Amino acid sequence: MNILVQALSAANSKFIMINRFLLILAIAFFPIITFAQNRVEVKDPEIKFSYILPEGWKVNDDGYDYKIESKDSNNAYISITYVEKATGNKKFDSVVESQSFKDDFQFELDYNLPDEMKNFQLEETGNSTIDGAPALWAKFSHGEKQDQTGVFYMFQKLNQSFKILGSSPASASEKVKPIFSGIIQSFKAEKQ
Repeated sequence: MNILVQALSAANSKFIMINRFLLILAIAFFPIITFAQNRVEVKDPEIKFSYILPEGWKVNDDGYDYKIESKDSNNAYISITYVEKATGNKKFDSVVESQSFKDDFQFELDYNLPDEMKNFQLEETGNSTIDGAPALWAKFSHGEKQDQTGVFYMFQKLNQSFKILGSSPASASEKVKPIFSGIIQSFKAEKQ
């Protein structure tokens, strides 16, 4: 019986030592892992938002369009725009204020995206969540020969309507899909 207890005790102490070693490794490398994920923060007078910039991607901000672009030449990008929701005053309600979020999203699909994207063809739509807020999304094709794939997300937070538009060549869409998803899932917005 003593031999069995000693054998179990030795095996248990090896297990504990291995777990401690793994814990020390995790603690030692955690700062390196988080440092490799470059969280970009964008500040506006009223709000700020952030996301994780993927390796091999760059920011192009001209003050009006905010784009996250692939550094390789596959023409993949995500653009982020946001506008304050329109509000009326005591005497008059805003026309836009009376529209629902779904109406705003549908307007984007019916008018704005087809105007921006040549040969816009809607493929599917759905619901999601971004930064804890309900979001609507659409997948579409566009381009001269409909050789581009696009995604469009829209959600409301902090009295802002956020619009996230991603586009890539159809041939690269499976490659960039997890990158687009990573940016969108890492998106955070808060009051300034």
